[in-house]
Amino acid sequence: MPEFKWRDCNIAKTKAKNLQNRFVHAYFDIVYNPTYDFATARLISYRKLLQTCISKLRLSDNDRVLCVGLGTGNEIVYLLEQNKHVDIVGVDFSKNALKKSHEKASALHKGIELMVMDVHSLEFSDNSFDKVICLHVMDFLDDITKTTYEIIRVLKEGGEFLITYPSQIESQRLGLNILRDSINHKLSMGTNRIRAFLESISQLSAGIIYLPLMLRSRKIVTREELTRLISELSSNFNIEEYPAYCDYIVYGSKST
Repeated sequence: MPEFKWRDCNIAKTKAKNLQNRFVHAYFDIVYNPTYDFATARLISYRKLLQTCISKLRLSDNDRVLCVGLGTGNEIVYLLEQNKHVDIVGVDFSKNALKKSHEKASALHKGIELMVMDVHSLEFSDNSFDKVICLHVMDFLDDITKTTYEIIRVLKEGGEFLITYPSQIESQRLGLNILRDSINHKLSMGTNRIRAFLESISQLSAGIIYLPLMLRSRKIVTREELTRLISELSSNFNIEEYPAYCDYIVYGSKST
């Protein structure tokens, strides 16, 4: 297994500025990241969203791909399924999460570059990457606009970006969507109705560990706000709503 290598970039900036941020950082390291792969990552709704997002990118050999807010690295698998010859760089504020990303890449015999970094201020030169993706990160950030600008800044001219933004407040609707998708998937695999329902309920109940996140103030953006924001940065983009996961998928290429 390749050695876990990472760079501690602007870690001073990632230190919590107030009590709430300290709680969030501690929660991610102690609860969220260690359990993510056993809870959220197993949900069929999550896997379908990930597959849908990665399929929007046209990956070519030797593309340098930046994953902003890589977390435990589930997108690595989907990226390499589409093209195993891309070079992946991942940044996140949590070293513990990046260790899990390293393990996933190593299991696929792939070396990746990992950095602890504040995604509000990416420490890369302009025009550094062929592709940039940012999945399920924006609703945890203080400044969505700043991070979006940073993503486009480090992207090469003509390079592709893919970003998800929260479209709705996470509520019982999201839970019902996830439950429905899980049951339908199990039924399609031949599981009987009662077992499919009970297994899905059991799987969904694991989400109780995320209750503190559900109680947070989630930043919501409208399609009109997103259109204005992205239009300042690119003239070639698409916005698709993914209602099952209460998200917008925004993708396109860097152009003026």
